[in-house]
Amino acid sequence: MKVLVCPHQLGMGGSQLNAIEMAVAVRRHGHEPTVYAPPGVLTEALEATDVPWIPAPDARIRSGKWAARLGQVIRSERFDLVHAYEWRPCLQASFAGGWRTPVLMSVMAMEVPSFLPTHLPLVVGTPALTNRMKNEGRTAYLLEPPVDMHRHQTRDAAGARQTWGIGDAEIVVSVVSMLTTDLEKLQGILSAISVVDRLSDTAPLRMLIAGDGEGLETVRMRADDVNRRHGRMVIQPVGFQMDPTSVYESADIVLGMGSSAIKGLAHGKALIVQGEGGYWQLVDEFSAEGFITNGWFGSEGAGVRDLLIALTDLIEDPWNRRRLGALGRELVEQRYSLSRASAELSGIYVDTVMRPQRIAQATRSLARSAVASARYYATMQFGSVVEKEEWARRGANA
Repeated sequence: MKVLVCPHQLGMGGSQLNAIEMAVAVRRHGHEPTVYAPPGVLTEALEATDVPWIPAPDARIRSGKWAARLGQVIRSERFDLVHAYEWRPCLQASFAGGWRTPVLMSVMAMEVPSFLPTHLPLVVGTPALTNRMKNEGRTAYLLEPPVDMHRHQTRDAAGARQTWGIGDAEIVVSVVSMLTTDLEKLQGILSAISVVDRLSDTAPLRMLIAGDGEGLETVRMRADDVNRRHGRMVIQPVGFQMDPTSVYESADIVLGMGSSAIKGLAHGKALIVQGEGGYWQLVDEFSAEGFITNGWFGSEGAGVRDLLIALTDLIEDPWNRRRLGALGRELVEQRYSLSRASAELSGIYVDTVMRPQRIAQATRSLARSAVASARYYATMQFGSVVEKEEWARRGANA
């Protein structure tokens, strides 16, 4: 089956990394994927996979060029299926794909924008969201964030630590994240810096921060202040890493959310999940089930107090760190392996192509989406800050 895979961009991020990895993996099941996306920092990584790439206009620009080009590509290359990732490509592909080319939507965010078409099948990343979409009458599939278990494992922690100049006695807290205000990632990382700063008065801590974004300079300035006060390297921002494996391998403790959190577990590290509204939660045998069901995220916590308690306990108990790391690795291997996910996605592709096309249902669905999405775009242009924030919380980040 010829599949046109449409991530929203080729910038660094969990969704687009998943799109590329899954495009490679489904070839083992006989599919022929091609990626349609605007260029970005992941272009080189995509080209190294030998999966064909068709450069696309930026889907974030409302010029109609992305959708028009998509329609041309579908017709000229005769694709059997369009697999769009995240809401902008999903929305535009639903109108551009035409009536003869099935479209599969994937939304890996924690919410699905209400203006997406209801007649198209939808892939989401948590059991709770899958059930909710089904209860709303959608055709929904569960596909949890996949992890390449061969790539994401700790083979040489000592060598990785040498890469970053970390001493044997240091306890490393690693973060791999975009340094943006989206989902309060930056705010959480700045809070974590303050906690590590405080704990470093009595413990040999090092915090590795891999990531880029509008908050990078703020993180660097905060790191300089902390390091100057302690007279040693405590906070170490290392910027964007095409392959952050050594950052995970170096860690004793990982802080993260979403796919970054799962990859930390795959490396066999104790994990504290970051969320919004001051949320921090240690992953153990009691809390893991909630994250499996609802996603590796959370909201509303006690902020630095929760993180301080969780980090202190892990710093003081190396045996428990190792135990939780082993527990996490086993969990990821059972639920999130790339090989399992690619087999499931291959089956979803077949189901999507075999679904009967109901013209009347599709017409009503697309008409509703057109009106609702126009309302969204009007809010983004003319609405208040509160209205824009409400759309963001409903999964429609600008």
